[in-house]
Amino acid sequence: MGEFKLPYPAIDLRKVKTYPIRERQNLVKLSDLILPEHACPPFSHPEFDQVVERVLEARRNGRPVIWMMGGHVIKCGLGPLLIDLMRRGVVTHVAGNGSVSIHDLELAMIGETSEDVATSIEDGTFGMAQETGAAIHRALRQGVKDGLGYGEAVGRYIDEQAFPYRQYSVQYQAYKLGIPMTVHVTVGADIIHQHPDCDFGILGAATGQDFKVFCASVANLENGVLLNFGSAVTGPEVFLKAVSITRNLGYSVQGLTTANFDLMPLRGDYHASVPKDNPEYYYRPRKNVVNRPTSLKGHGFHIQGDHSQTVPNLHHAVCQRLETQPLPEAVSQSIAAGEVEAVLEPVRRRSLLAADAVRELLQRRPHLQEAVPGLCKAYLTIAESFERGGTLYLCGNGGSMSDAMHISGELLKSFGRPRPLSERLKQQLASNPDGQFLAENLEGGLPAVVLGANLVLGSAVDNDFSARGLGDAQELIALARPGDVLLGISTSGKASNVYYAAVVAKTRGAATIVLTGTRESRLSDFCDIAIHAPAQRTDLVQEEHIALYHCLCDMLERDFFGNNLV
Repeated sequence: MGEFKLPYPAIDLRKVKTYPIRERQNLVKLSDLILPEHACPPFSHPEFDQVVERVLEARRNGRPVIWMMGGHVIKCGLGPLLIDLMRRGVVTHVAGNGSVSIHDLELAMIGETSEDVATSIEDGTFGMAQETGAAIHRALRQGVKDGLGYGEAVGRYIDEQAFPYRQYSVQYQAYKLGIPMTVHVTVGADIIHQHPDCDFGILGAATGQDFKVFCASVANLENGVLLNFGSAVTGPEVFLKAVSITRNLGYSVQGLTTANFDLMPLRGDYHASVPKDNPEYYYRPRKNVVNRPTSLKGHGFHIQGDHSQTVPNLHHAVCQRLETQPLPEAVSQSIAAGEVEAVLEPVRRRSLLAADAVRELLQRRPHLQEAVPGLCKAYLTIAESFERGGTLYLCGNGGSMSDAMHISGELLKSFGRPRPLSERLKQQLASNPDGQFLAENLEGGLPAVVLGANLVLGSAVDNDFSARGLGDAQELIALARPGDVLLGISTSGKASNVYYAAVVAKTRGAATIVLTGTRESRLSDFCDIAIHAPAQRTDLVQEEHIALYHCLCDMLERDFFGNNLV
């Protein structure tokens, strides 16, 4: 037997010392911001006008324009120009690395950003401002709980805190406009990863959600445009993987226009391959932005220049052309529609089919609109759990227990659409006795377990425990794992056994959801998510519950089986 070894030593970040941000000297201030009305600096590049025309052509045809960038775009004060392009309906998705989010939040919070690294690294104060890390980690904790990605969580937090300079924040403006802003983090690369509040599980969940949101935008990028401003590593790598994922899932994603804006000079024909002894071989944007993703009927550009020149000139050229040829009204209205459907936006970014299920519900029962925020949060939480291998536990009493069993039945087999097994699973089954028969007759399902259905356990608990209502809690003590979800159903919110189960579930690291009536209760206050049906009388609440959980089951089925995969 090998010798048992303890884990390697690790630094305890909880001991890191921070200091108030007001004591920090910043290099970038509000006076450094470049506003849309400012004069444009001189700039010339032989392919620049082609990029401008391709951006406008894409938007006139309703195709997306993704703006990808590194932190220097924000540090150069160029955020207001990007915000203006977002408001005009030109930019449909913004993606950045962690430094983009940090500098953007600091500008919103204090109107300044960017410390003197050369000086502060010497005494270990670099990146140790208390408020920056505390704000972002607080935003991410709440955002992940609500199913949001990194950028949307920070944008929402800036809005909720009413930071005094939020009008200059790209994250805030994207949140208000209903435009995806995704943040793609390299762990250990950002100052907030030094912060004692950092929870790397939350960090990973938030940026992981944003990667999936980014992939959803790339999936629709056929004949669209991706612009990359100065992201030399993270952006190009994330983009290349997103293209591979979306094509793997069956999206065409052809006819792309990509443009890389950077100071890096590329000599000669930058579309040609270069040998490994040429340093340009290792410049990721050349391969992963300009050339590889555009191999299918696309075209890539490399525009050499300083951001302080290229971004203002791009903004000016686009806006100048829009004065004589404005975007079609339908394209402009699509931005306003994003604001109207703000609640549905996280659902839409995960699954267009799931968002359609909610719209169909509201067409039939418009009075359920007030329950939609909780319904959407519940869907996102359960879907994320299923993706990680989690289980949905359900509980209730009387008619509510019948509803719990109803939900389980809808999830364990097909609800409204076929669920054929994947070819891989069919082959695995076929390798066993009678496996071919099973492969031809079984269908895909989602893991849903009803608490209280085990009569032996229930009778034992009732007989052995002096207190009442502990059967569901006892079952969860044994079964629940971190990442699972409990959905408790109580028309009044007063069911003690559901409350005890929720306490155990949360203690075990599971998310907690309650489906209840219009009244607030101890249960709804305690659970992470409450879905309030707009009724008070028990039978009427139950009628609304059926419509709501049918929609929830429909959303989950459309998400996981929309392409008839399992």
